[in-house]
Amino acid sequence: MFGYLRPLKDELKMKDYQLYKSVYCGLCRKLKKDFGLFASMTLSYDCTVLAMLYMSVRNDRCSVKAKHCTFNPIKKCMLCESEGNAFAFAGAVSVIMSYHKLKDTMNDGGLLKKTAAFFLRLLLLRNYRKSCRAYPEIDKNTAEMMKKQLESEIADKGIDSASEPTARLISELCRHICPSGKDSHVLEVFGYYVGRWIYLMDACDDIERDIKDKNYNPFKKKYYGNIENTMKYCNDVLNMTSARIVMSYELLELNSYKAILDNIIYSGLSAMQKKLVTDRFDKSDKRKADYYNLLDSSIVSEKTRNSI
Repeated sequence: MFGYLRPLKDELKMKDYQLYKSVYCGLCRKLKKDFGLFASMTLSYDCTVLAMLYMSVRNDRCSVKAKHCTFNPIKKCMLCESEGNAFAFAGAVSVIMSYHKLKDTMNDGGLLKKTAAFFLRLLLLRNYRKSCRAYPEIDKNTAEMMKKQLESEIADKGIDSASEPTARLISELCRHICPSGKDSHVLEVFGYYVGRWIYLMDACDDIERDIKDKNYNPFKKKYYGNIENTMKYCNDVLNMTSARIVMSYELLELNSYKAILDNIIYSGLSAMQKKLVTDRFDKSDKRKADYYNLLDSSIVSEKTRNSI
């Protein structure tokens, strides 16, 4: 995964931040238990959010215990343990997507990156096969996404076409959390726009390097020698996408971790945009913080809600 879905720590209560860390560490331990220490290196913030969303929607019973850290046995940390399959699911997603990401790097990276990706992929191969046996549909969807992503980039039809494969993949992952019931469609829509936002954020983050290395980037057509104006355009596109995330998120019935998930959706997304998209280039004339806040729930019309 990409690691853009993070909470805004400054606006979280200490108890909620500690709970978030316990889920992060709990997923890390689950990766080590199921796949070995090397697989723990595939841990990401995005999969941590996926695990929390899984436990919240399904109302899984969880407990937090003090145990030794996976990477530092001398240190003790709080670890979340779930009676459901949230960590197993998120761990398998982490391994499968990391494996396919390494495959993509082998195709697109330089010689050094290709060599490193080749050996890392070999180290991950056994864990990847184990994950595929448990969740074959995730591997199938990820492989299809990578194929369609390549086709989309070759065709170069624009932003919507380029972001579609990632959006569809995350949509399917969220739908897997609740295959049926009233939350199923909402999760599907929510995942779609989260996936679109993640892809666009990654494109914004890489635009300078892609321009320099002459790699594909959906925002390159908007670049006319002025990176600041290009990034303002990127930020506007991201704001429209994040507004859709908020609209669908508010229709979900969450049972736990709501304070943390609220923080990530309402504050974390906009803070990440501000950090990586606008503040990176707009040093002299930063806009007011209010510009980056996502749409308030009060201005989301009932008509728009029903359209979701």
